[in-house]
Amino acid sequence: MFRVGCKFALLLVVAGAGCRAKPAPILLDTRGVKPAVNYDALAAVLASAVTAKGRIDGEALKNSAGTLEAQLKLLAVTGPRATPGEFPTDGDVLVYWYNARAAWSMKLLLANRCPKEIAPGDLYDRPFPLDAREMTLRGIDAILAKGADFRGAVAAPGVTTHHARLPKRPFTPQSVRRCVGERFAAFLNDPARFVIDIRKKRIPVPPVLWQFRRRLIQAHHARYGIEGATLATALLPHVTGSPHRRLQDAIGYRLVEARPKMLSTCVEGN
Repeated sequence: MFRVGCKFALLLVVAGAGCRAKPAPILLDTRGVKPAVNYDALAAVLASAVTAKGRIDGEALKNSAGTLEAQLKLLAVTGPRATPGEFPTDGDVLVYWYNARAAWSMKLLLANRCPKEIAPGDLYDRPFPLDAREMTLRGIDAILAKGADFRGAVAAPGVTTHHARLPKRPFTPQSVRRCVGERFAAFLNDPARFVIDIRKKRIPVPPVLWQFRRRLIQAHHARYGIEGATLATALLPHVTGSPHRRLQDAIGYRLVEARPKMLSTCVEGN
């Protein structure tokens, strides 16, 4: 296959931004750090930096940078692949990825000086050490998307309105399965995350949910023996109460994938 490099490609285009440089990896000094499943440092950061409404106090997060880094170093040498014996159940594994995603989302926000908007590439594609390998948030999301329950990927915590809100405390194996359903319902019920544009009769769906549209629609057709379902229709059986009513009221609206050039963060005052 003939490959055109960045320098040569620029000669072939009349206009354009050229090849985008890969984000520089975040490095951690993990010498002397012993593997352990312990989320105490993350608990301190979440308690300090995340508000009751799931938003982020930027100054508190900056003040917790040292504590957060200590947690990240521990996560870097511990994980389902690095220390599989420490993660005997699916619940333990899911908790690890959720807590790791919460911790690294905050670190990447700090690395960009806690902006009110962030480019997707700076958040999702910047490499970092995790589970004794190089990872990205996009890589974590890909692992979660392979789970049997699609809600597990949608319920994962993040620092933008394109993901579910950060928790006030770390996830635990005892409660994670229950909270997946609760967090998924909260995501669909949040007007900032699951936007329903009444004026345009349009729903811009974040990629974390949009990626499952075909799977959900096909399952809906098979379950009910009907054709012509939309993503909104296919989501109805998965929720009750307020998010169910939001979806029901929007039946017939056009659904599209939301792909903004900049993501709105949850930094306080945003």
